[in-house]
Amino acid sequence: MLNEGLCCGAWAMKGTLLLVSSVGLLLPGVGSCPMKCLCHPSSNSVDCSGQGLSKVPRDLPPWTVTLLLQDNRIHWLPALAFQSVSLLSTLNLSNNSLSNLAAEAFYGLPHLRVLNVTQNSLLSIESSFAHALPGLRELDLSSNSLRILPTSLGKPWENLTVFAVQQNHLLHLDRELLEAMPKVRLVLLKDNPWICDCHLLGLKLWLERFTFQGFGTLTSPAAWFCPARCPEVS
Repeated sequence: MLNEGLCCGAWAMKGTLLLVSSVGLLLPGVGSCPMKCLCHPSSNSVDCSGQGLSKVPRDLPPWTVTLLLQDNRIHWLPALAFQSVSLLSTLNLSNNSLSNLAAEAFYGLPHLRVLNVTQNSLLSIESSFAHALPGLRELDLSSNSLRILPTSLGKPWENLTVFAVQQNHLLHLDRELLEAMPKVRLVLLKDNPWICDCHLLGLKLWLERFTFQGFGTLTSPAAWFCPARCPEVS
């Protein structure tokens, strides 16, 4: 009887091990964490900051909601760079070496709300950028090398509330771009070498309406001091 009990116990243990193994196969990567990163399941955050990384780590935990990649050497984002972390809500890419933001790099992130790309080397962003991140609420492009922004980002950015492009090399900013952000409440534009001409007057008119109607807060660029009248703007 004792042997029988031992035998049955052994089979039960094997069955348990098989069950655990099966669950592990069904949930790949649940317990994994990329090298040089700190994973915190309790807060759904992964911290890979300041590790000298040249690309986005592989095998990021699928439960990741906050991903910190600041202070690295990432210079390029491939298509679907974050497809393994579809729950991502906050992404910090500040202080890297990115020169372009390609829309396809952010496909598959329907929950992304905050994107920080400050202190990179951005020269441009693609005109279809809004298509990739329709739910984005905060976009910070400050302290880059942007000289021009597209007139349109492909579609209205319905949910964007914070738009920061301060400390760049912007000469002009089309008001059509800002009008495509109906919920924006904080606009940071200071410390750009704005050219005060008729093209910039459209921005001035938008800023006046924005502040007069009490929509939110902005930093005042040189647009405030542009000519009061210009035949090109109605």
